[in-house]
Amino acid sequence: MFRLWIRSATVILAAWVLLSVGVGLWVLPGLLLNAPVPRRSETFCARVRADLQATGGSFTQIQIQGGEGRALELWHLQRSSPKGAVIYLHGFGDDVWGTLNRARSLPEWDAVGFTFRGRDRNRSVPSTLGGWERKDVVAAFHYLEAAGFPSERILIVGWSMGAGVALLAMEDLEREGKNLGGALLECPFEDLKQAARNHIRGTLGDLEVVACLAERFALGEAGRRARFDPAQVSPVRSSERVRCRIALITGDADLETPLEGVRRMARFHPDLTEVQGAGHCEASNQFPGGWEAWAKVRLAAWGF
Repeated sequence: MFRLWIRSATVILAAWVLLSVGVGLWVLPGLLLNAPVPRRSETFCARVRADLQATGGSFTQIQIQGGEGRALELWHLQRSSPKGAVIYLHGFGDDVWGTLNRARSLPEWDAVGFTFRGRDRNRSVPSTLGGWERKDVVAAFHYLEAAGFPSERILIVGWSMGAGVALLAMEDLEREGKNLGGALLECPFEDLKQAARNHIRGTLGDLEVVACLAERFALGEAGRRARFDPAQVSPVRSSERVRCRIALITGDADLETPLEGVRRMARFHPDLTEVQGAGHCEASNQFPGGWEAWAKVRLAAWGF
């Protein structure tokens, strides 16, 4: 009986390992690298631009080189006598037109937005959750500097993946000696390993633990395919190194970027607003006065 139990356990273990390798190498990497991108008509995009221009200013479209030398379509909403410029960063599965509407909340600032890696124009480009996207943000920052904005008058605003990428890019910029004006970040992800785990947990629930080996294979394979190091995609580690002013907001019911991870970042940047009952990217909307009220309190405290 004992031998039968040993044999059965060995067979089950071998089957789990083989299944984990298969899923990790051939299934999960595609879910990471092929992030969904909204299908927007040109009419829809033009309407978003027209609505934003109605709040003051006009759009300029610029082509720049982002991460890995890929073309990036950058949209710059230029206001009259701006206080500075804000780079708006969208989340996983979104694009520039789902995020840039936030610029109406800060009408005294120029607004700059783009879709990470230009994936709204070319969906075949892999999403790397920061591996290459951090260089897109750095490129946008350098564009604004060349346009005449002092680095201390450039802000970064991001949600979810965009918030995590912001921290990665800020570390890169500070390594260059740049001093940004500040960052307003909602529910940043902790690191690539935790992001993958949390997304899979959203599907499998408590059974996510059985996918732990597959997750490890998947991250390695994704990095190989897209030519980046998953271990370097760690916003929580970047938060420890960044000295820029950062304000964080998140909800305690967020399952995709759990509160515990954001609290780890708040050890180094303690301006953290926790909204009770708010899920993923819901916190600022449920804050009294909305995202605009939360953001303006921080900007005023920073002297803007």
